[in-house]
Amino acid sequence: MKRFFLSVLLVAASQLAAMATEGDIIEIIYNGSTATVNKPETADVTFAVNGAHVIVYSKTTSEEYIYKLSGASTAGSFTLSGSYKLTLELAGLTLINPTGAAINIVCGKRCAVVLDDGTSNMIADGNNGSHDGAIYFKGHPEFEGGGTLMVIGNSKHAIYAKEYLQLKKTTGTIHILGAIKDGIHCGKGDGDFENNFFQMSGGIVNIENVGSDAIDSDDYGRMNIKGGVINATVDALEGTGLKCDSIFNMAGGTINITVNGTDAEAIRANYAAYLHGGEIKVNIAGDGSKGIKCKNKVIGASTGVYDGGTITVDSTNCTFYIHANNLIDATTGEETKIRAISADKDLIHNYGDIEIYSYGSLSNQFHSDTQVIRNGGSLMINYAPWKFYYGDFQHDMTTYVGLKLDDVQVEDLSGYAIGAFIGDECVGVAMDNYLRIYSNTTDAAEVTFKAFDLENERPITVLSVSRDVTFASGSVVGTETAPIILNCRSFLHGDVNGDGAVTIADVTALVNIILGKATDIYNAADINSDSSITIADVTTLVNLILGK
Repeated sequence: MKRFFLSVLLVAASQLAAMATEGDIIEIIYNGSTATVNKPETADVTFAVNGAHVIVYSKTTSEEYIYKLSGASTAGSFTLSGSYKLTLELAGLTLINPTGAAINIVCGKRCAVVLDDGTSNMIADGNNGSHDGAIYFKGHPEFEGGGTLMVIGNSKHAIYAKEYLQLKKTTGTIHILGAIKDGIHCGKGDGDFENNFFQMSGGIVNIENVGSDAIDSDDYGRMNIKGGVINATVDALEGTGLKCDSIFNMAGGTINITVNGTDAEAIRANYAAYLHGGEIKVNIAGDGSKGIKCKNKVIGASTGVYDGGTITVDSTNCTFYIHANNLIDATTGEETKIRAISADKDLIHNYGDIEIYSYGSLSNQFHSDTQVIRNGGSLMINYAPWKFYYGDFQHDMTTYVGLKLDDVQVEDLSGYAIGAFIGDECVGVAMDNYLRIYSNTTDAAEVTFKAFDLENERPITVLSVSRDVTFASGSVVGTETAPIILNCRSFLHGDVNGDGAVTIADVTALVNIILGKATDIYNAADINSDSSITIADVTTLVNLILGK
């Protein structure tokens, strides 16, 4: 009997809760230049409507109201102030405010933001305003619901939260289509280490066309990635994909970031980075940029965090494609290194697979200012001095290549880079003896090859190739056991003095060899390959330097 009465009470309580929730819905419907507010008589709120601009003041201190916004206006806004938590429901809303924030939640409490399933919502603000975001939260928003939200920040940020910002597992898709500053920005501005954070447990976030950072957890803020997918493009000089002012934690989910800006970063932590799960893919096209960077920033005793700079990779799988160079300052000559992973202190690799494809720069791509500690996991680094990125091409073919150096077959190609070229463009770099060649056309173009000594960081002269290669989409040339053979010299053609470059100094060295004042130490003086060293080699060398 007790169980029966308990069941009745539970059902009654559930029905009362449902009735209360239904009665707490305050509807704001936009229709062009006007807006309509529908509220229950018992709701303790007052409001004012001026055209399509709606201002609501909530007086409640005990009841969570649901504000359901729908309809469309290109000259409207929604502003809410109050002192109690609330729910903001976006149910098919297009809202553009040409003079300020489109949604302005001036309430320092929790705001549940529900994207209604099956709905598409578009929010944008005005240009050159003093407001912080197209969508502004004084408190801490928590996103959920399977709908879609598109936001453009025409003055500063697209979405701005003064405290933490959270995306729950049920969150649908958020598109940041553009922002003058950050796509998503959160942080109180008072150094609250515990309550400043960006946290993502689900959903899809796409961010592009931002003037600074894609997502910024500011002012000692943390960043916790537990699930979901982040796709971001960084175009700004010194911009960042995911930036946090203290600790970056990743335990799941997928991060895809393309870095086009120079001296920029895909992921930046100003104290420490802990990669415990999930997957990171980074494509770097900007000179001097980084994949993951951890700074040794002194934060302060008030936060319980002092100095840092350590990156720990436990089980996150990371892939980096780098097709850019170090950045040289035109005024000072200072060089900013391009890196896949760079730690100001220790770089610790315990588990997880790390793959680095670096084409264009020979910098140390797995870098620590103090020490690299590898306890487990796999690390693969393939690099070459020529810029190349497979994603720039539409068609491909496969070849297998081998290397003969001074008539001796090279069994281990790990110390050498082999590149394929159509004209002056690098269209493929070998992985061991497997070389996929790419093109944007199906034209039968001639393919040539170059080789590079990675240990000594200098080119190797390719004298001949065992067979001609013409690009043919989808074709296979050679096999793993019977590859195309590149017959090479172990020195740079024309580098008579062995300094790794072909310059006028080599002409002087060659003349001294002919005059008997020096010997051909590097076996590179026979420029025209006629098995003798004469004045004819000087003419050939001069033409080589002049590009003839």
